[in-house]
Amino acid sequence: MSGDAPDPLVGSTVGPYRIVDLLGLGGMGRVYRALDGDDQLVALKLVRGDLAQDGVFRKRFEREARIAQQVVHPHVVPVLATGEHDGVPYLAQRFIDGGSLEDRLRDEGRLAIAETLRIGAQVASGLAALGAEGMIHRDVKPANVLLDEQGTAYITDFGLAKDTRSTILTRPGQALGSPHYMAPEQIRGEDVTAATDVYSLGCVLYECLRGAPPFSEQRGMRVMFAQLTDMPTDPCADLADAPAGLGAAVLGALAKTPAQRPASAPEYVRSLYDAAGLGPPASDV
Repeated sequence: MSGDAPDPLVGSTVGPYRIVDLLGLGGMGRVYRALDGDDQLVALKLVRGDLAQDGVFRKRFEREARIAQQVVHPHVVPVLATGEHDGVPYLAQRFIDGGSLEDRLRDEGRLAIAETLRIGAQVASGLAALGAEGMIHRDVKPANVLLDEQGTAYITDFGLAKDTRSTILTRPGQALGSPHYMAPEQIRGEDVTAATDVYSLGCVLYECLRGAPPFSEQRGMRVMFAQLTDMPTDPCADLADAPAGLGAAVLGALAKTPAQRPASAPEYVRSLYDAAGLGPPASDV
């Protein structure tokens, strides 16, 4: 099929949903804009056909739905329903109408300090809700932060989430994640903790302030080598309005040793607010 060919599922029905158009295509599957029986928009996620045949992947996908269904939080995208279409599992999520943080950064390049911290606080709040259920996200990145039309941020895509209370669904030593946002222990295939998500959130907020993630000048495996051994440059070095200690506070999440990072995502964001002189973040900013 050529890149210009229409998606064969557009216009068809998957379960009770009528597919309107393709929203995105990733390594694990496709996400469509669809309408439910009441003509309400949903985001419909279908995994790739080959992955649907992988027993470990299917279990991980099914767990993604279970995690999202059990976490009810204003900054976590809820799953509305799950099902299967021609042997391929799908899930329907609430449709967030403002695109992703990745889209916004592509359009704007970088964000103001206050806006960066506001989004960071909301994502941190969602990550804390996952952590309360024993979950580590493991794939915090701009593409997995959705924004509605009011700019409210939501964490989504729990396909790589680790349930610390149940069976591990990755192979020993297996590294999963996105290289520009992966913590050193994640790259080494070691145990992950809440500090792993703190590292990834630090990479996301670094990108918001600087316009590019840490080590963006590197390519391929060199990105992961840099994550293991190097410290990025100060993300606020060329920001005239940045308080003196903000860059160091952002980099606090990027310590190579988990124990040297802030203990939680909300604690990390509070340190950024303190460094920026903005006072504590609101409970739901």
